[in-house]
Amino acid sequence: MLHPVGALSPTGVLDVGLRCPHSCVFCYYSHFDGHEEQFHALRTLPFRSLAECTQLADDFRRWGLSHCDVTGGEPTLHPEILELVRHVEHSSDIRARMITLGQFTMRPHKASGRPRLVDALLEAGLSDFLFSFHAASEALFKELTRGSLQQVKDAMEYLDACGFSYTANTVVQEHNLQELPAIARYLAQRKLRFHNFIVMKLEWGWRKGPGHGVDHKARYEEVAPPLTEAVRIFEDAGKGVNVRYAPYCALPGLEKNLVGYKQVQLDPYEWRNGTRGGSIEGTPYGGKPFLFYENREDYLARHPEQVATHPEYNMSQGPPCRGCALREICDGVDRDYVAHHGWEEFHPYEGPAVDDLTHFRGDNPRPFELIQRCGWPEPREATGKSEVGGP
Repeated sequence: MLHPVGALSPTGVLDVGLRCPHSCVFCYYSHFDGHEEQFHALRTLPFRSLAECTQLADDFRRWGLSHCDVTGGEPTLHPEILELVRHVEHSSDIRARMITLGQFTMRPHKASGRPRLVDALLEAGLSDFLFSFHAASEALFKELTRGSLQQVKDAMEYLDACGFSYTANTVVQEHNLQELPAIARYLAQRKLRFHNFIVMKLEWGWRKGPGHGVDHKARYEEVAPPLTEAVRIFEDAGKGVNVRYAPYCALPGLEKNLVGYKQVQLDPYEWRNGTRGGSIEGTPYGGKPFLFYENREDYLARHPEQVATHPEYNMSQGPPCRGCALREICDGVDRDYVAHHGWEEFHPYEGPAVDDLTHFRGDNPRPFELIQRCGWPEPREATGKSEVGGP
């Protein structure tokens, strides 16, 4: 099913809790509680109860959503993750995608008796995966996440053998720039439908951390060459590519791939709801889930202005933006970034003003393909090891 370009997303976020054993240095949630230890919140906060999670899935159905991302934290470690997936896919009739670093999917799952957790998840009805794939070499993956790249690759190659497609993302930051083309070369060989490159944001949790993350965010002029090459590799292989959270002028030639804050809920796999904020009944997460926007008209009337003015987004438009033809559809630049680097690398687009938030997106249809329920593949023998392709 092809999601109409410009329509609000049909996808919600089913956040099972921030509990996570990983140590991704760029994690947006790692400073969630403002503690001096970066990952304190991820180590100490509990998972949400199964009842709370299933209620959220039922809310999705009531709201008319058709898809959700099951995320955390590390959702594969939720003690009742199979029961949750069954409820989402069957009782709520929502297509679920699981966001994971892929470290536990190939391990035995004792509760179900399956030789691999991935088998149990597929049997429970899980429709999709989104793997976090942040480096092309084992050494850098371990440095950035404290995890194993081979674990992720084994899971992907196992799903390949099952004939099961999936998606992946890469946070683009200072240390993995030169590996972006190699990431693309490896993933272009997989049964990957599309890939998200997420240019590191300096907002929310990072606003509480030391230096606001500037030390991890690469300069755009350094990001552009390897990222452009990586996008071309994916597209030459017939894969869709999104690039999230960068000003248009920083990545010329990738306009059709760019998705900013202003466009985010017009993409089919982005999230229409929120669940955190405040506290209720002693939980650390916040109370009743809600939709940010119920219809496209409300979104267009309020959201672009909120991006430009609300401190949470931490965005700014400076002198180069004043005469830019894309000013109305561009987020601008992180305030902390321009405080650190200035405005010299940004340049305005000429021509008539553009106010259609999806002006370029119709030229990039692959990320708009929404997966439907597919037949659950039969378990296969685990595949062998492989290496990321070289230059």
